[in-house]
Amino acid sequence: MSDDDPPIDSAVARQVADTLSATSTTARTIVDEHIEQFDEVLSTVLLDEVGEWYRTSVHDGAEGAADAVRAVSALADLFAAGGDSMRTVIATGLLEAMPGPNEEDRAVVDELPPPLRNELRAMEGWRPDTAPPASPQGTGDQR
Repeated sequence: MSDDDPPIDSAVARQVADTLSATSTTARTIVDEHIEQFDEVLSTVLLDEVGEWYRTSVHDGAEGAADAVRAVSALADLFAAGGDSMRTVIATGLLEAMPGPNEEDRAVVDELPPPLRNELRAMEGWRPDTAPPASPQGTGDQR
């Protein structure tokens, strides 16, 4: 890591990994293989892997779909109770792995727990022209 890279929030990464590992043997295997490959928990990379697992198993109705749903449900609880760092990690890792509006397997988004589904839809609907106006306080604008 260079001096310009942002610090990795290891507490959030560990909490994500521990939460996932507790949901099923499959989730624990995904976490263990991730750590073996990277020698640490790269939370957004791990959550992308979980997102792909959820996406494919739920879309295909695979045997392990219930495990994937349980893992994502646990992440939704972390998201709902978490601070900005946790919410950002889950949004940029897991939710970015979900299919876009015109993709064939988009129906899996409807299966996301409400906090994650609502966040993803807000992310997809964001446009610079719909952002709330910036507060003049602290901008140096003294009009």
